[in-house]
Amino acid sequence: MLKIGDIYTDKVEVPVVAEADVVIVGGGTAGCVAAIAAARNGASVLLVERYGFLGGMMTAGNAGLTMYTKFSGKPAEHEKDLKTLTKNPEEIQIVGGIVKEVTERILKTGVGIGNSGTFGSYVFTSSEDFKWLLFRLMKESNVKLRLHSLVVGVIQNENKINGIVVESKSGRQIITAKQFIDASGDGDVAVHAGVPYTVGVTEKDICAKQANIGEMHPMGVMFKVGNVKMERTFSWLEENPENFREQPFAGFTLMEAKERFEKSEMAVINIVLKNETVAEFQVYNLPTEGVVTLCCPSVKNMDGCNVEDLTKAEIVMADMLKRWMESIHKVPGFEKAFLLQVPEMGVRETRHIQGDYLLELMDIYKQKKFEDCIGLGSHPIDTRPRPEWLNDPETAYPSRWYFQIPFRSLIAKTLENLLIAGRCISATHEAFGCIRPTVQCMITGEAAGTAASMCSKQNVKPRDLNTDKLRKTLKAQGVVL
Repeated sequence: MLKIGDIYTDKVEVPVVAEADVVIVGGGTAGCVAAIAAARNGASVLLVERYGFLGGMMTAGNAGLTMYTKFSGKPAEHEKDLKTLTKNPEEIQIVGGIVKEVTERILKTGVGIGNSGTFGSYVFTSSEDFKWLLFRLMKESNVKLRLHSLVVGVIQNENKINGIVVESKSGRQIITAKQFIDASGDGDVAVHAGVPYTVGVTEKDICAKQANIGEMHPMGVMFKVGNVKMERTFSWLEENPENFREQPFAGFTLMEAKERFEKSEMAVINIVLKNETVAEFQVYNLPTEGVVTLCCPSVKNMDGCNVEDLTKAEIVMADMLKRWMESIHKVPGFEKAFLLQVPEMGVRETRHIQGDYLLELMDIYKQKKFEDCIGLGSHPIDTRPRPEWLNDPETAYPSRWYFQIPFRSLIAKTLENLLIAGRCISATHEAFGCIRPTVQCMITGEAAGTAASMCSKQNVKPRDLNTDKLRKTLKAQGVVL
């Protein structure tokens, strides 16, 4: 008779069912761009995803694509930057390559909306249309897919991974490759392979004196609401400006947001309520009329890699959203709004996989230059608690601030053939706050996919790859370095 605490061991026969030059685990924004990059550079590619669709937080979590532009905290400077987007976007955009190509296709086809006819702080999409577009992109790039497949282990010979073990309705199976990319978000492949990692705040973080070691960014959801009359909402806010707060990263005044909404462009507003369950909530308009995304109730002090915490968080969130909607219905334009879609819990932070270089807060804030830079980021540091000198975005950052991302932070420590892409690359808790946005995940994905293909063809380890040649290849693809 088995009882709680017992360990049960069984031997099973597991067939090898597929192979490729490059296998990527995780079909979110990082994994999808990594797959395209690897395939375009001549590798045979297999992308493994646990859901029946691609897109990660973009399609499963209603998140937006951010950040595409250098950051200016002061409202006057941000207003100037928005005008620059119209005339000379290359002055402030930090994104090129496959990421730019995919985004331009999103905007051109009407799947998403941006700023000033191009991509600025945010791009939000119609999630179902974006799912289709990602499938189309995989087909065009000759990327093979294996959906509904969860990675449950690895086959390795000391410090080299020979294959991953996946579980699906077809049972347990093995997929082999020369090079692997972990774009799972939680570093699942790396952890199965024994790569060291940290969780949340560590002693290397400046905020360690103010926070609990291991403390992570809260979980949350961005949920869709239908039957919204935003014209009424804007009219009400014009009459009651005290109920409006400028969203710091987008920087729109109320009039700018209204003008952009009327032009079917991206408009972000923060609505402030008094004496209600919900003190403040963000509204992001979408390509579909009457449908908006709202952000975002949070659940603190829970671990996104702990199934019991995840279960509890889902239950807490369901009750929280019920109470939120009672308050939201009192906002003009939202009187008859209804919950259209609530995703599963959005996990912002879990494991930080140790790499050959640990990206730290001051590397980012001080804009450290890296010889192996593979892309740029510009999202302000949003992990909490923050140092006092970072609390006010208007004064903490210089105009058009951005930072570099080193290739070494993508190389999994202790392994010969595993690269990391997305939010779990080698970074501290504080630095992670700038890496986790979807666009930066895509940038690391393009670098990892390109590098993995080069390593496969040259039969070299990622840490032995000539980074000058990697950077030259990325530049040729249009990546901004």
